[in-house]
Amino acid sequence: MKMDSVRTNRTRRQRGYTFEYELVKRMNSCSGWRAIRLGSPSVALPDVVAVNNSKGIMLAIEAKSTSTDTIKVPMEQVARCINWLDLFSRYRRRYTILALKFMSKRWRKAYTYEHRALQEYYWLWDDGRVGAGIQAHVKSRGSSRAYIACRYDGSLYIHLDGDGANTCAGDSSMDDRRMMLTLDRFTMPWQEGVKGHPSEPSE
Repeated sequence: MKMDSVRTNRTRRQRGYTFEYELVKRMNSCSGWRAIRLGSPSVALPDVVAVNNSKGIMLAIEAKSTSTDTIKVPMEQVARCINWLDLFSRYRRRYTILALKFMSKRWRKAYTYEHRALQEYYWLWDDGRVGAGIQAHVKSRGSSRAYIACRYDGSLYIHLDGDGANTCAGDSSMDDRRMMLTLDRFTMPWQEGVKGHPSEPSE
């Protein structure tokens, strides 16, 4: 691997770690909330877990940050959040959150960036919003090649391998390996009361 590639990968990892620590700091600044970062990508755990014990809420958060126009979230990483939440049935409200940050500098070419508006999306993974085939594929950890893609404008897609596409063939919007995905925004604790942010899903 060339030195530039090593440097680029290190920068990407550092960017992700910084966003995770930022989320933890924001969470812990909100009354009633406690959050921790759980570890390295090699550990089959969510990036961040947050709880509000008085309200019976637990969040398993998969966090990504980029200077490009697309963020990819492997479906196996979504699955590890879902599987983690299944262990904590005492929490009445358990949510898998995709926390996606598009930085205010956009990568153009090596060490060259341009300014843009910072965008952050917090998507709620809701089994009721996806087809049964997709849901089963994710919960079984899917394929290492399957992933969710979010674009800078907030549009979402699921990309599947051939096996995943066959599993989900019953979904009318399926296009062999790629389909649009509709998820609801989730209001993070520090966004509550901010105009334009929806409320937490009803029970």
